[in-house]
Amino acid sequence: MILRAATSVDTTRKEAFLLAARALGDVHARTASGRYVALATRLARSDGAWLTRMTAWMRRHEALRELRLATVAELAQARVEAGSAGARQLIDQCLCRADEPGEFLAYWLQWYGRALPKPVKRGIADAAVRLYDERALATYDSPAAPLRFADVLALTHPTPRDAVQAAVFHHAVARRRGDVHLISKVLPLSRARRALYQIPPTRRAALVQRPGGAAKLAEAAMGWATVQRWLLGRMTGPAWAAVAPSMSYRERLALLADFDRDGLPDGTAHRLAEELAAPAEVLRCGVTPLEVYAAARQVPGSRWSRALTAALELSLANVPALPGRTLVVIDRGDLMAGTAHGLPTRADRMAVLGAALACRAAHAQIVLLGTAAVSLPVRPREPLLDLLGRFGAPGGGVADPGQAVRAYAAGWDRVVVLTHPDRAAESAEAVTGAGQEHVITDVSVGWFTAIPHVEMARAADWPF
Repeated sequence: MILRAATSVDTTRKEAFLLAARALGDVHARTASGRYVALATRLARSDGAWLTRMTAWMRRHEALRELRLATVAELAQARVEAGSAGARQLIDQCLCRADEPGEFLAYWLQWYGRALPKPVKRGIADAAVRLYDERALATYDSPAAPLRFADVLALTHPTPRDAVQAAVFHHAVARRRGDVHLISKVLPLSRARRALYQIPPTRRAALVQRPGGAAKLAEAAMGWATVQRWLLGRMTGPAWAAVAPSMSYRERLALLADFDRDGLPDGTAHRLAEELAAPAEVLRCGVTPLEVYAAARQVPGSRWSRALTAALELSLANVPALPGRTLVVIDRGDLMAGTAHGLPTRADRMAVLGAALACRAAHAQIVLLGTAAVSLPVRPREPLLDLLGRFGAPGGGVADPGQAVRAYAAGWDRVVVLTHPDRAAESAEAVTGAGQEHVITDVSVGWFTAIPHVEMARAADWPF
């Protein structure tokens, strides 16, 4: 009987962690509903210590934020039901960003109603006191949020830690009512932002170009998206130059075409290009080859090309190194080809994902599936662009991808198949039993992280 219970717990752990691991790569699996919530609820009641450790691991992965908040809610509910202590501290410790008290509370209200147990109410209130400040209010208190800061304050009644936070709370309530005319003097950021919005729209672009214009935007914590709305969608070169210092690496990478279209000055562009190609910056932000390649496709043959080529090679260090022997099968048939108006096609994204995995694997072989199956050796230390250049153009029918996979899959520790959704089922059947199998149909940067974690889940080898 004890053995059977232990087996059941172990199986539930594996499935819950597997769903979380797959959600790292599959953007459609990140919603907290259905099977994952059922497993989290069961584990919260039977294996809370293990599930609590898993939530700590989930904090490292932004893609798992919604699943993490749901997991914390189920853990807190289990503790409340059992009458055990710790729910308040758990909630406070696990809410990391200023929009999370509202998101957590929205989940709780959806599943458990408006009667907030005291530990839950106090845990959210503690987190609000810790996270809510003037900059957080300007950044995260959005009308699009499931609950505004004022809603959280009204439902949990936190006690502000000082007079400044009391003013933040008061302003959050006033913002919710649309009243932003009177702002306390202890809130300089909010007052600076109000002053900017009082400038007539026709004069705002000129303000950005004046000496000190960038400093005024910084004083009001105006990020690039906020500045774009403030300028009524009409960004200019000087506007981009003003906000570029506060932009993240990924934001800059995604907006290179906008910089060129709107006339970002060459001096600013040169400084940004140096930062894009700086090894420390590439490693710090964790950018992947998929992201760099997509940016390069947006601005081919431009002033960014040299920096992006360097960044592409440097970004390989952010791809997990797969141990053992890895076979990467990449579908290059007709279904994968197509035009995307400057954006990478499905074939492009599959090629970059597969090539990057192969370059980082201890020992790898690539098989391209087009009109015929072609084996492509991976040369040691071969640049990623050179490897991609050997792929050739996609196109050509694949009559039986399953048969082609079977011909090559034997003897490998893992097989990664990158294919079209219409071919996923037969590809999956073909690689069953090869060891570690991964059939990927929708490419995202998260698959680089997902693959090793899926393998951990199957082996019950938890990274926490």
